[in-house]
Amino acid sequence: GEMRYRQVATETLDYILQEMTAPEGGFYSATDADSEGVEGKFFVWTSGQIREIVTNEQDATRFCAYYDITEEGNWEHTNIPRTPKSLEIVAEELGCSSEDLRDTITRVRPTVYQARLKRVPPGLDDKIITAWNGMMIGTMAEAGRVFNHQPYLESAIRAADFLLTTLSRPGNRLWRTYRAGHAHLNACLEDYAYAVEAMIDVYEATGHERYLHKAVSLAERILEDFEDREHGGFFTTAANHEALIIRGREGADGATPSGNAVAASALARLSFHGDREDFRTAATNAIRAYGQQIGQVPRGFPKSLMVVDLLLRGPVELAFVGTPGDKGYDQLRSAVNACFVPYRILAHQQDLESESTHPLLAGKTTIHGKAALYVCKNFACQAPITDPQAVPSALSSPQEVTSSARGEKLQALTSQGLPGHATPQGTGQYVAKILASPQDSRPSSHGYTALSSTGLTTSRIGFGGYRIDVGVEDHRKALENALQQGCNLIDTSTNYADGGSERLIGVVLKDLIVKKTISRDEVIVVSKIGYVQGTNLARAEAREQAEKPFPEMVKYGQGIWHCLHPVFLEEQLTLSLDRLGLETLDVCLLHNPEYFLSDAKNRNLSMDPIRLEDLRQEFYRRLQRAFLYLESQIAAGRLQYYGVSSNTCTANPDNPEATSLSRMLRAAETAAKHSGIPRHHFRVLQLPMNVFESGALLTPNTGPEQSQTVLALAQETNIAILVNRPLNAIPEKGGGMIRLADPHVEISNTNFDAQHQKVAILEHDYKQVLAPQIPKPEKGAAPLDYFNWAEELKRIRPSIQNLEHWDQIESQTIAPHANQVFQLLTRHFAGKKEEEQIWESWRDRYVPELIALLKVMRMEAAQTSAKKLSDIRQMIDPLLPEAIREEPFSRIALWSVASTPGVTCVLNGMRHPVYVDDSLTILRWKPLSQPCALFETMHTVTIP
Repeated sequence: GEMRYRQVATETLDYILQEMTAPEGGFYSATDADSEGVEGKFFVWTSGQIREIVTNEQDATRFCAYYDITEEGNWEHTNIPRTPKSLEIVAEELGCSSEDLRDTITRVRPTVYQARLKRVPPGLDDKIITAWNGMMIGTMAEAGRVFNHQPYLESAIRAADFLLTTLSRPGNRLWRTYRAGHAHLNACLEDYAYAVEAMIDVYEATGHERYLHKAVSLAERILEDFEDREHGGFFTTAANHEALIIRGREGADGATPSGNAVAASALARLSFHGDREDFRTAATNAIRAYGQQIGQVPRGFPKSLMVVDLLLRGPVELAFVGTPGDKGYDQLRSAVNACFVPYRILAHQQDLESESTHPLLAGKTTIHGKAALYVCKNFACQAPITDPQAVPSALSSPQEVTSSARGEKLQALTSQGLPGHATPQGTGQYVAKILASPQDSRPSSHGYTALSSTGLTTSRIGFGGYRIDVGVEDHRKALENALQQGCNLIDTSTNYADGGSERLIGVVLKDLIVKKTISRDEVIVVSKIGYVQGTNLARAEAREQAEKPFPEMVKYGQGIWHCLHPVFLEEQLTLSLDRLGLETLDVCLLHNPEYFLSDAKNRNLSMDPIRLEDLRQEFYRRLQRAFLYLESQIAAGRLQYYGVSSNTCTANPDNPEATSLSRMLRAAETAAKHSGIPRHHFRVLQLPMNVFESGALLTPNTGPEQSQTVLALAQETNIAILVNRPLNAIPEKGGGMIRLADPHVEISNTNFDAQHQKVAILEHDYKQVLAPQIPKPEKGAAPLDYFNWAEELKRIRPSIQNLEHWDQIESQTIAPHANQVFQLLTRHFAGKKEEEQIWESWRDRYVPELIALLKVMRMEAAQTSAKKLSDIRQMIDPLLPEAIREEPFSRIALWSVASTPGVTCVLNGMRHPVYVDDSLTILRWKPLSQPCALFETMHTVTIP
């Protein structure tokens, strides 16, 4: 309500009317900064120049004080008139009243302005650009509405009419620029977008429907000529623009909001004006096209975020019914104009003799002959208002959103997902198509099986999405190859790559379906919910701070929480479907629900057998409630089937973290009963299994008296088993994690002792010459200890278990520490000429030698891994067909698990195309005849 803000706005707009408006009605582009070759000369003043013009000393003193015009100058020994202090403060400093000072400024300003007009003016860029005029038209219209100032409205109307005539082309197309009677250049996205917003603003300010109709026509042209129908959003140039090497797109805002964001804003506003779902969808897709970038750099997308807010909240809908010039009508409009309503649309029924086509005005009339205002939300309206005094309170209530609603209900800008789901017919057709492929490398019928009792047919190798992420071309290509070469089951999770895995899968599925390479009903998509990490953890923490936490949250450790409560599941399922771009998820698994039991064990709550059973009963109660929710989502069409992914369902039954398939099924039966359906939809269990970890096959831990193995009970109850970690084994009998794939042994041209000595000598030189010049930090290692890798690597060398162990040490310990020290010392020696040269010379000699030593260590670790795999091969070769024994070990490991009775599909992380080729080879092989013998043999092995 501070008048000085209004003053700045009106003075700026008055300047535009006086000096930047063309006779035709449009607005010029700019003025130069310099005149007579001097920057700013036309605009700056000295105090002496002011006193020459303003002869009254008191007036001159007041004018200079208010505009900060001093003897010293505020810019290059002269002064840019500016108001760093409020009028009230300046008046107090001058010892006069605010009214006296305001009167003086009002009298003197025209005098100074007329004097400035006698100067040589700067050059005028008199181009009239459509996009910039759109911005100015909207500003004039809104200012005219809010300030009830007719000259601004008239200016907006004149410029709008100029744009719609002189800058218009046939077919609702526009020119980009006009000068000296000539309009030319085809308009770009921003021209159309800003023009549409301008027409909406003019309509809302004046009630003249022709501007709203023109906005709709131009918006339809945006969709026709600029929309990227494949990826969402808008191209910068039209479809009929001259051919470019790359048809550009811009989402981030710059000095002005991006064309994409303004187009989305205009379409969103029109969608609410005309109840146009196509406009709303296009606006949503335009924002979602940059969703990941917005999440990473939200400050770069302020206009887009405003559109998100509008689409999620929806506008307050204000409908005026009355005749302009009527006192009651004008008072209602003035009352509305005085209120700030950030998200609103205004509709006007000014011709009472005819019916408006605006949906919001349908059935609305004056009240007993009096002008009326209807305040609505989602087309549900309050009682009509005829008294202007009632307007402020009426406009506040539609905007109210309770804190509880904000805290508990996820608001997400979702789009329409791909319709359909995997079907028996579709997956069967997919397999038939693959088997009929002319390629010699095509899978055989042995590579496919039924997904339990679902009727779906799945490949025996599934695409594991654990380490894939959107934006990585290798990952995208791998998934595309897998789907085209015979793999039709994809497994992912809401927490993989913080949602990036699901996003990539959604992008690839949409792309291949649009190209008709595959169809939605051919592919089985599995995702998992439960982990609270990354973005989800930040949201969970924010809810806790707002005292609206997710119920029954398991806070397992730093950076990793877990939740199975339906409130959390509802939010996560919505986000998962949105990232995947699907209407229906084929299988949703609760992801490692045993975190509840693991947390209890860590807190020593499960030591007592009675207490342990109480905990387990609570655990299955939570599962039952989650299953009940999942059954409701199946009924709603958002899921087909559900199940559990558990790392401990293969454990010994006395393990306090162990889960039981039979108890899961009982919980599912209870959930089905409570849902009023004859049979539950629990169809899938995911578990770890490989040639070392065979508890699913060999450990009785479930069923009656815990007498059955998981695989035996799964076969009996027709539950599909998805296997994870087929190539990453963690043997119970020690040896660390073993990668069940032939390592790539890198050959070094030196040996450890020789290379170790070179590194040790260089590190000794560092300690003698450089370390004494570095101050000791208050915390952390001393400078003498910054480079001790020769000694440290020699110490840990005997304990390196395998290549995976070495990779972990190198990536998580050595590389981060070394990089941190290099950066620290480079900054320390910067600018110290002689010392900097010594440091850089030593660093440039040391780094290659250290890398060479690390390469030797890696070679030795790979050789250790190769030796272990060689020992394993010797043990299992007698159990394998002779033709298979020389195959890569990764294939043998995958094949062994896939051949096991009860195993439906083996999930492998195929994030590179070469992994896809390697893994899918086994789809051509007949199953191993005696897989159980292989697992029983490996079960007795101790890895050194």
